Amino acid sequence: MKLTSILYILVLIMGISVTDMSAQNVFVNKERVIEELEKRGLDYDVVSDALAERGVDLRFLDRTAVTPEKIKIIQEVILELEAEKELDGNLLEDEDLDEEIEIDSTEIDFLLDEDEEEPIEEDEEDVEKEEIVIFGQQLFSEDILELQSKSEEINAPDSYILGPGDDIIVSIWGRSQFDNAYKLEEDGYIKILDGKRRVFLKGLSLGEARNKLFKIFKEYYSFNFGEFSLSLNFSRTVKVSIWGEVKDNPGSFAVPAFNSAFNTLSLVGGTNEIGSLRNIQLKKSNGKSLRMDIYEFMQNPAIASDYYLEENDIILIPVAEKIVTLEGAVRRPLKYELISKEGMKELLKYAGGLAEDAFQKKIQVHRFEDDGKKIIDLNWREYARTGRNFELNHGDRVVVETIETEINNFVEVIGAVAKPGRFQREQGMRISDLVLKAGLTDQSNTSIVFLTRDNKDGSFEYKKLNLKEILENPSIVYNLQLEDRDKIEIWQKNRFSDEIEIAVDGAVRFPGKFPYDASQTLKVTDAIILSGGLRRDASSYAIIHQNDTLNSKVTYYRTINNLEELFENPDNESNYVLEPFDSLVVKSKSTFLEESYVRIEGAVNSPGEYQYGLDMTIKDLLTLAGGFKLAASTNNIEISRVIIQNNKSTKTVVANLEVDRSFNVIKGNNIENDYRLEPYDNIAVRYIKEFQLQQRVFLDGEVVYPGPYAIAKENEKILSILERAGGLTDEAFPAGATLERDDQELGFVVLKLDEIIENPNSEFNFFVRNGDVITVPKVREFVTIRGATRANEVGVNVNEGNEIHVPFHSNKDAMFYVNEYAGGLHELADKSEIIVKHANGEIKRIEPGLFKRKGPKVYRGSIITVGFKSLEKKEEDKKTDVDWTKVLGDSVSQAMSILTLILLIGRID
Repeated sequence: MKLTSILYILVLIMGISVTDMSAQNVFVNKERVIEELEKRGLDYDVVSDALAERGVDLRFLDRTAVTPEKIKIIQEVILELEAEKELDGNLLEDEDLDEEIEIDSTEIDFLLDEDEEEPIEEDEEDVEKEEIVIFGQQLFSEDILELQSKSEEINAPDSYILGPGDDIIVSIWGRSQFDNAYKLEEDGYIKILDGKRRVFLKGLSLGEARNKLFKIFKEYYSFNFGEFSLSLNFSRTVKVSIWGEVKDNPGSFAVPAFNSAFNTLSLVGGTNEIGSLRNIQLKKSNGKSLRMDIYEFMQNPAIASDYYLEENDIILIPVAEKIVTLEGAVRRPLKYELISKEGMKELLKYAGGLAEDAFQKKIQVHRFEDDGKKIIDLNWREYARTGRNFELNHGDRVVVETIETEINNFVEVIGAVAKPGRFQREQGMRISDLVLKAGLTDQSNTSIVFLTRDNKDGSFEYKKLNLKEILENPSIVYNLQLEDRDKIEIWQKNRFSDEIEIAVDGAVRFPGKFPYDASQTLKVTDAIILSGGLRRDASSYAIIHQNDTLNSKVTYYRTINNLEELFENPDNESNYVLEPFDSLVVKSKSTFLEESYVRIEGAVNSPGEYQYGLDMTIKDLLTLAGGFKLAASTNNIEISRVIIQNNKSTKTVVANLEVDRSFNVIKGNNIENDYRLEPYDNIAVRYIKEFQLQQRVFLDGEVVYPGPYAIAKENEKILSILERAGGLTDEAFPAGATLERDDQELGFVVLKLDEIIENPNSEFNFFVRNGDVITVPKVREFVTIRGATRANEVGVNVNEGNEIHVPFHSNKDAMFYVNEYAGGLHELADKSEIIVKHANGEIKRIEPGLFKRKGPKVYRGSIITVGFKSLEKKEEDKKTDVDWTKVLGDSVSQAMSILTLILLIGRID
């Protein structure tokens, strides 16, 4: 079973309960946690104390305090405690937990606080909307009704009832200027005119209060009727209780009094599947009771102002008394709640009415009655005509069927007509009448027409007609009277002839296909003229491909050898008349030429192959190639040429030239034709031996003069460059110097600069290469220890990755530092994987000794890394007297269970 599944099951077992909605903290019953720990042989105080020693305090372990480091500490503590307990023999089997289990922060977040889980972005099209069980519940499932808070801009209606705690603003403009805010005290009064006069507003609507204050302020200020306003600034908070058939948790809530009772229902998610939407009771603190109807509110949202809230109001949602299901051909098929004597008429009204294809003569009501089920058929068309209603009962299912009858009173014309389609069949309508309505075109074939007629048994009947005769004499017997669903198809004239064309392609201006000449007089020259005439590259040759599309396996060819002669003498016998499906191809002159090229390679800017040009010279080719490179040797350019003779073997000749930087040939041998190139010549421009620009080495860090240094002599060494840089500074740490080399992509090379300084003949005094980067760091005082040590257990303050920094001791090996400062090796440490990395990048491992392994020597700035045992070594460790496979496997299992319980505790009192 995956870890996520295990954690989720344990969460359900523990029974999480949210008790503080405002803070949204998750609390877990401490007694249940202790009971669960005892089942697994662990004591809560022991676990808590062990974690506290490692720096993890359960009292403050909330979601923001959980880090990967603390997760690792918790896992290690649980493993240790479980291993100690299971040595007594209480082993549990779980083969799936032999694998190493990791916990990531997302799983911890899930356990700590479900309510604050990060939202997951999803494609709206992939998320299925919550099913609306009863019409009206969408106000809550789609968040149409929401509670408005004090922080929102409030435009209170005049019907809003004022009460203690409300803030109002009085504004006057005009000749007098005044603007002030007042708060209704507990006694229902506000104090105006610097507290000199008290005005009682409690229980008044906002509109009534405006009129009252208008008259009072009019006594002291000068303004007209339109220059006075009273508005609600902040609404008071009242306590409202919601009980009954609610979707979420019922209870008491503090809400701004500006909200109506309808808005307040969003606090509990509306009603559940059986809660009423039509008989919701608003019980006022004065004993008065109001009925709230969601359907009435949906039709007229303005009624919300009549359901204002006061202190200690109660909203009670009873069970719905009459739920009816509506299906079929209506605009909104859903479940609906009806009240009192409401029946079919009201049900259809709430559903938006019948659909256009509703079959009103039969609406069926499926009803449970007298321990049975029956169907009632209603002719709703008759009910609607007489104004009657049909009363419905709770549980009724109303089904409105659709009109299934197909359209029959039509006839149809398709094909080569002006207006193809269906037409109404009129009484006594004949073929000629229908054709005249559809209209014929120039391409309509009227000699042969078929009438298709549907028989009542589902078969078809074809009638062959001569439409031309019918139209010329409508009284003819063949001008049949049409029946429902008759169809006439009129074809185009070319339906009964093959589509024939010829093609012209090749070296003509506008190649393409052309209709075949029915007069059979179109010749080769005519077809070329149709194609825009010959292109400039046209040769004297053309070829005719004779292809029959119905016989693709047979092809004939006719070759024309002199097109110029055909145009001079069109009556030439080679000026053939083109036949159906002929394809004339005029050959281009380039067709008969083989592509030729010359090649240049070596020390030029753009070496490669170039198309050969007539009378092309070496200067032309060098210009095309971008000229010589700086390192080009222009006094030894080689040209190789292949000698091609008809029906003889080829041979190669070579010439050597000297060319100046302006590409002029100074001298040469074995070359003819004034140094002109021929097809397939190959020119090789060689490089000057040992030509190179200055090369540099970069010094960085603690040298007197850091920066780039040119390599001044062949095989110059590191120490020479260092001396040219003025040597090292007082803060330099030569043992940590590094060398990075780009040459052959070597990267970092181990360097011992301190040894080079002491002994210039050291093997580390390398020859420098172009691009070398030598970095000398500042002195590093500390030694770093990381990995599988007991530093956490002995109370050492560690950094991320269980890493500590300690002072350097000369002539001490790695084990000295591990034992002295890190509490020794962890029980899962691999002693053979103790690695020391020196500041210069050099790696040293533990060396075997005569009686015990010798740890690597440590220098300033070294990093000691203690590795963990591999899986293979863990398996070897399991093959001892104690069955460690079961111990560790069940330890992990128990650890994950207890870890789940611990992480569920945000704060434990």
